[in-house]
Amino acid sequence: MRPERLRDVDRRLLSLSLVVVAALFVRFVGLGTRVFHWDEGRVGYWTLRYADSGIFEYNPIIHGPFLPLVNSTVFDLLAPTDAVARLVVALVGGLLPLAAWLFRDHLDDLEVVALGLLLAFNPVLVYYGRFMRNDVLVAAFSVFALGFAIRAISTRDVRRLYPAVALVALAFTTKGNALLYLLCYAGATALVVDHLLVRARKEDRSIRDTVRGWLADIWRTLRHSAGGEDGSTQPQLATHRRTVAWTAGHAVGLAITFLAIVVWFFAPRPALWAALSDPSLLPGVFQEATAGSARELVDLWMTGDMQEHDYLEYAFGLASTMANAAAVVSVFAVVGMAVDTLGGRNRLFVAFCFYWGIASFVGYPAATDIEAGWTATHVVVPLTVPAAVGLAFVAREFLAGIDVAALRDRLRGGSGRIVSEDTVAVSLAGILLLGALAGVLVPTATYWNSTNPDHTELVQYAQPQNDLRESLDDVEAIVATHEDGPDVLFVGADHSTRGSTFYVANESDNDQKPAGSGWYDRLPLPWYLERAGAEVESSAPDTDPAEVADGAPPVVIAVAEDREALSPHFDGYVVREHEARLWGFRIAIFLDEDALASAARPVPS
Repeated sequence: MRPERLRDVDRRLLSLSLVVVAALFVRFVGLGTRVFHWDEGRVGYWTLRYADSGIFEYNPIIHGPFLPLVNSTVFDLLAPTDAVARLVVALVGGLLPLAAWLFRDHLDDLEVVALGLLLAFNPVLVYYGRFMRNDVLVAAFSVFALGFAIRAISTRDVRRLYPAVALVALAFTTKGNALLYLLCYAGATALVVDHLLVRARKEDRSIRDTVRGWLADIWRTLRHSAGGEDGSTQPQLATHRRTVAWTAGHAVGLAITFLAIVVWFFAPRPALWAALSDPSLLPGVFQEATAGSARELVDLWMTGDMQEHDYLEYAFGLASTMANAAAVVSVFAVVGMAVDTLGGRNRLFVAFCFYWGIASFVGYPAATDIEAGWTATHVVVPLTVPAAVGLAFVAREFLAGIDVAALRDRLRGGSGRIVSEDTVAVSLAGILLLGALAGVLVPTATYWNSTNPDHTELVQYAQPQNDLRESLDDVEAIVATHEDGPDVLFVGADHSTRGSTFYVANESDNDQKPAGSGWYDRLPLPWYLERAGAEVESSAPDTDPAEVADGAPPVVIAVAEDREALSPHFDGYVVREHEARLWGFRIAIFLDEDALASAARPVPS
């Protein structure tokens, strides 16, 4: 590599490294500020229960086993706080801009950096990069897998397929829609192949000859990699055998890589540990981790009723999120695709990502089970590639229009024009760049830690509002100082649409999935109570308020509608109401004043 080329590579990599540092900062600062979402509370609680009991089985309703298993280790090393629970997602999301480096053979220098910037600061990726959910994880693992696969093809080095396959396996351990990524890749590849065949016909080459040429090129690559060079003195049959054996060996190696990761994560605990000491148990564990897990995934997400909803409603919600939180990517993706096509470059990788993004936009409203902003993650990620092309084009046109010498003269007091003759075009490019900057920074700042009920483009309904944090801190402080009997009582209620709320006949039912039906309305409170070591019980919905108050613990939690009936029986308790969702589900938290006073932390001097 020539020294000047090395300097260029170093500049690109240095730029991406600086982008990653900024991306990590944006994701790490104030990471624990937002109160846990319903989903975070559910997965967080069961992670704590697994860490305590050592019992874990894959359940597709909470998606893959990656976060529970990884976070249980992270909690052992650090502490089960909101920030620590989100740490792995924030780290992976912050490193995602480095994926741009893997596509450097298909994008120019400015486009590589632009791609890194879009992956670092898109509001959707920032918000859900600070959220203990799997969407950013599956997207990041899938994109890195694609990058390594493309590098393997570009460099004709099969070794790069091993990290690609390992990352695909990790993607499956996070969320089942890793399969949708592979389907999108396959569909986009089919369209790219169609492009190539159309191009061949225009060049008067037959489809048969074109395909045969591709297969011959693949065979030559495999033969070269296997050590069977053209012109070798070896018999041709021996060369073919060596190539087939080499290819089969790597196919087996890639399959083992994939299965080892899948089995490690999906195998039930403690059965996995027993199988490691008793190999006779390995077949059963292997079957449960592979075929058993696949069957559960299919039964719930593919043949069940999870997708029975109005497609247009979900499609409109996704479009609203893209328009409000990903407008820059959406607009510049169209610009980039147009520039690349009309400009005559017709890069297959850019087209591949554009088709992938469009397929995701069309397909996810049908595939998802709930209308939520996190769905946009899987549309934004592929569209960042053509958007980077568009953004780099506009930036390049703007910079090309600046007369640097004239600007220097003006700054020195001389005369001269600052811009080239095409002042209007340069001004428009500058306005587009400023608009792009504002279109990223403003929504990122708006949604960054939001629990605002007006921000439903990204903030999902089951997000409590942040004023709950003070009461949660007080509850944990009371639990830490309370010694005798239960610490927290949930007052059961009957609700016309939710059914039984808060009540669970046997609290130990909540240790496994599914928990007692009334338990789910408590979320995300179980996460906070479990990490505080609280002893929890609940009263049946028809219990008389006076009986509820008799011998009640220092913390009592009820639906807000029951506050009026309960309050006369709870002298000496302070009552606080909070919105446990964005709207429509208020809870009342009764705190014993004496217990609260004794638990109060001294104010630092």
